Amino acid sequence: MIYPDDFINKVILGDCIEVMKEIPDNSIDTVITNPPYGLSNHSEQLIRTTLLKWLNGEDDYIPKIKGFMNKSWDAFVPPPAVWKEIFRVMKPGATILVFAGTRTYDLMTISMRLAGFEIKDTLMFLYGQGFPKAMDISKQIDKMEGAEREVISKGRSGKTAIWSQKGGMGDYDITTPATPEAKLWNGWKSHGLKPAYEPIIMAMKPNEGSYAENALRWGVAGLNIDGGRIPTNEKWTKRDYKGHTNLSSYLIDKDYYKESHPQGRFPANLILDEETAKMLDRQSGISGSTRFSKGAIRHHSFWNSTEGKGIQCEAPDNYGDIGGASRFFHCAKASKNERNMGLEGMPLKKAGGMQGRNNGSFDGKITYNQNNHPTVKSLRLLEYLCILTKTPNGGIVLDPFAGSGTTCMAAKKVGRDFIGIEKEPEYVSIARARLNAIKEPK
Repeated sequence: MIYPDDFINKVILGDCIEVMKEIPDNSIDTVITNPPYGLSNHSEQLIRTTLLKWLNGEDDYIPKIKGFMNKSWDAFVPPPAVWKEIFRVMKPGATILVFAGTRTYDLMTISMRLAGFEIKDTLMFLYGQGFPKAMDISKQIDKMEGAEREVISKGRSGKTAIWSQKGGMGDYDITTPATPEAKLWNGWKSHGLKPAYEPIIMAMKPNEGSYAENALRWGVAGLNIDGGRIPTNEKWTKRDYKGHTNLSSYLIDKDYYKESHPQGRFPANLILDEETAKMLDRQSGISGSTRFSKGAIRHHSFWNSTEGKGIQCEAPDNYGDIGGASRFFHCAKASKNERNMGLEGMPLKKAGGMQGRNNGSFDGKITYNQNNHPTVKSLRLLEYLCILTKTPNGGIVLDPFAGSGTTCMAAKKVGRDFIGIEKEPEYVSIARARLNAIKEPK
């Protein structure tokens, strides 16, 4: 394979470390990826052993255990060796956004730090359809004691049936603990809260010099803040004061008042999905920003260098927009059909999911999709992240754990070049088909 012809705007089959060896140093402008979270039940001793090996130079060490859904690829978070290769191909000043698990987030950041990355922030993606995965302690107590307990269940007819069950773990509407010990612990469960957010680690390869120096040398620096602003329904108006037009509360240059006001609110390190936004607005209610009472006009004084004298001008009104609390944050509204986009001709497969949302994989239901990748992310969310990290010239987005290709699809939708790497042939086929369903931006 020859860079860039065999890499740009392609999803490549292979191990990410091996594939990245063919990418030159300092070539990538942005990395956005959803790597393995390492969600197996690690003992504290295993974690300490792994960290010690990393610190002693074994930066490719991964414990030989099974991970999520008994998959070996999710045995642990990617070791420092992976992040070092990603670090090498990134330009100085380039941003990397890494999805992580709430339980193993610390291990992911340590691994990245050991590769040389500077951790700058953590974005929180909140969602409303997570499903808790916890063990019922009272049931386990009954099971330990082999006790018979009374079970009440509603059958398909809707009629209630009562019988005895010996220490079982059946799926019932109501279960009455049998032993006094189990009754005492009825309602207690293992540490399995309803998942409602995913952290996204924001890090960077250190600048060479200042942000400005790095921008001029490498064409990448910081974030596209204005491009990532959250739109509002605010109405801004021009004001005239003593013959001067377009005065702002900061400068009096002609037309500056109009240009200085943002397209929306500054991007925050909190992102909502559509369901969470609705829930937040129900809690907050609909309100408008505070306006100043009639007659209570604010004034500011300025020095007009053109006329050589000070003037006083009227400041603009406050936001004056109306809505719920979700209007302060970006809302990644997901299409119901985006998971299987472009896969219409592929066979249905049993679905799997990390959080149990969209496909019901953890709530007792079995669903089928053409795209059976277990960690499909929202396309709108990835579009937003591609915009937020965009350089003035677009810049190349790399996803070394491409999965079913959502990051690559998002980069294509916003007009950025991309490189996807995925080691599973099945997912590469899905990613390529999904990409073909995305139209080039006009």
